[in-house]
Amino acid sequence: MDNCQKSDPLDRMRERLDELRRDYQKGQGQLQQLMRQEAETRDGLLRVSGAIRILEEMLPDPPDTDGAAAQPEGADGTAGRAATNARPGPRVMSVP
Repeated sequence: MDNCQKSDPLDRMRERLDELRRDYQKGQGQLQQLMRQEAETRDGLLRVSGAIRILEEMLPDPPDTDGAAAQPEGADGTAGRAATNARPGPRVMSVP
């Protein structure tokens, strides 16, 4: 009877270990699926941002509605970037 009591906790530990290993494998599978989805989403966003950029370049600039002249782009390009960044889509920035 004493032997039975000692093996019972060991059996529970083995069962718990098996359960934890199954949970771990399940989590690994979910993580891999999420990583694939992230990569697919990034690829899709890259394609869409490229299409946005092309269409923006192909469309003429909208006419000035307030009659003011367009702001010239500064030597560092800040005015041009500000106008481009006001539109939806990819942002323009300079890297030093």
